[in-house]
Amino acid sequence: MSVTRERIIELGENLILTKGYNAFSYQDISTELGIKNAAVHYYFPTKANLGTSIVKTNILRFEEMIDNMHSRGFDEWKQLDAFIKIYIKSNREQKLCIFGSLGPDFDTLNENTQNELVKMTELIVNWLTEILTSGKEKGFFVFNEDSHNKAAMIFSSLVASLQLSRIVKNFDYKSFCQAIQEGLKS
Repeated sequence: MSVTRERIIELGENLILTKGYNAFSYQDISTELGIKNAAVHYYFPTKANLGTSIVKTNILRFEEMIDNMHSRGFDEWKQLDAFIKIYIKSNREQKLCIFGSLGPDFDTLNENTQNELVKMTELIVNWLTEILTSGKEKGFFVFNEDSHNKAAMIFSSLVASLQLSRIVKNFDYKSFCQAIQEGLKS
């Protein structure tokens, strides 16, 4: 992948996470990179192409993170903790996650971007379901809900709380995330 293409994806993602999908243009990217709009269009003929590429890049990152945690022998607690730390970092950087940012614009996204976002959502919820199920069987986690429902609850809480933290300035995001983990202890 060319350096320019990578930078366009990086800047596009940053704009999505800070401003929203429909609030930025190729001009924002070309100005930041000091290139012409035509150069951005060369790599991504449409904003829809860019949006799809950004979501696919996020999927690859998530899959690499899972593989890395497995190769390092992370137990279910460490995996959950690593996942939650992504949201804590996003909050610290005053960014939404890709779901919190693209979710409200879902109906305005093209079909490919929608499909990739659904794919990533299912990937994360299924992964969370697996670690919750396994962690519960090993006695790490205690909860009464169905594992899939609990995974969806945790994931949606993390996404929504990033949005809430933008509105409520004194929102203690780290404590909120710790409460999610505390709620899984016996």
